[in-house]
Amino acid sequence: MKKSSILGLCLIAGVSASAQMSLVKDVEHSLKGGSDDLAAALVNIQPALTNDESKGEAQTWFVAGKAGFELYDNLYAKKSIGQNVDGKQAGDAIVKGYEYMMTALPLDTIVDAKGKTKTKYSKDIVKTIAGHYNDFSTAAVLCWEAKDYPGAYKAWGIWVDLPNNKSLGKNAPAAPADSVVSEMVYNMALAAWQMDSIPLALEKMKRAKSMGYKKKNLYDYAISLAAQSKNNALVYELAEEAYPLYGKEDPKFLQLMINSRIENEKYDEAKQMLENAISADPNNAQLYNIMGILYEAQKDNDNAIANYRKATELDAKFAQSQYNLGRKLCEKAYAISDGASNLSQADYNKLVETEINPLFREAAEHLEAAYSIDPDNGSDALRYLRNVYYNLHDEENLKRVESL
Repeated sequence: MKKSSILGLCLIAGVSASAQMSLVKDVEHSLKGGSDDLAAALVNIQPALTNDESKGEAQTWFVAGKAGFELYDNLYAKKSIGQNVDGKQAGDAIVKGYEYMMTALPLDTIVDAKGKTKTKYSKDIVKTIAGHYNDFSTAAVLCWEAKDYPGAYKAWGIWVDLPNNKSLGKNAPAAPADSVVSEMVYNMALAAWQMDSIPLALEKMKRAKSMGYKKKNLYDYAISLAAQSKNNALVYELAEEAYPLYGKEDPKFLQLMINSRIENEKYDEAKQMLENAISADPNNAQLYNIMGILYEAQKDNDNAIANYRKATELDAKFAQSQYNLGRKLCEKAYAISDGASNLSQADYNKLVETEINPLFREAAEHLEAAYSIDPDNGSDALRYLRNVYYNLHDEENLKRVESL
């Protein structure tokens, strides 16, 4: 290649880099002049962020960051006077502004004529970031409301981490109380869940809990997350923690603890726990329903039915106990029928009239109640009802149930 060609390539590269830095300066001037289109300024500078020459300059990232913060300020000011703003755009602007300025900080070194290293933009960067500390929390809420969950996660994360950001030095904002920070970490967990990032959501739930956030909603959601990830060990661990705190208001935690013991065939321990709970709260229908589940796990169907019946007597609007009682009565009828294969037809017909059909009719009452109370979760009740009415030769009700 000729020397002139090499020189030509160098000139082109130099012009390209010069053009990118010129772009940065143009955007900087527009910001100083009070640009009316901050969103455009933020877009216009993007090529300079990827150019090999300009992306190594602190000025490039500082100007981009300044555009982001000023766009957020502009949008927030409009929202403050009642104008509609794009929450996602506002959140994205301040998050990008932060990321750009944090990129600028380590690049901001200038060596003067005496060989001393100085900074040009760092003071403004630190002042801008620290001055917007609480705006990151506000931006997170704007993103959440706009269903921009990744943006909400990032903004809350910045708010949580800023007090410990060593790059800000003594200008870092004071750390809020752990109770406040833990709630923000919990919010991050919810955002991660909305992003379908279950491991990340669980990680943040765990961190929030370790910082002191132990409200019932954390245990509710964390258990749901653990169940989604099929981590039964964590489900039971969380239930054990939650039970002393919230067991009286929500028997779900006790039921999970009982499930754990059933899985490990620790039936006596489970029964003792339930008896203690019933002794303390004898009119709690849900406790008798759980006792029924325990007896059912031990194949003690008569005691299971007795406890399900007791639960329905205490609370006729408890759909689960109505369903469980109806289901077990059906299964008892099936078992009697299956065990009568050696009877004569006449004896079998008598058994149907005296034992089997009465069980089906009683089962129908409870299954109908279960479906009526909770139709959204009544598909299982309908399946049993279909069999009940088929066996009772009740065509009218059979057609009605099938239509449901």
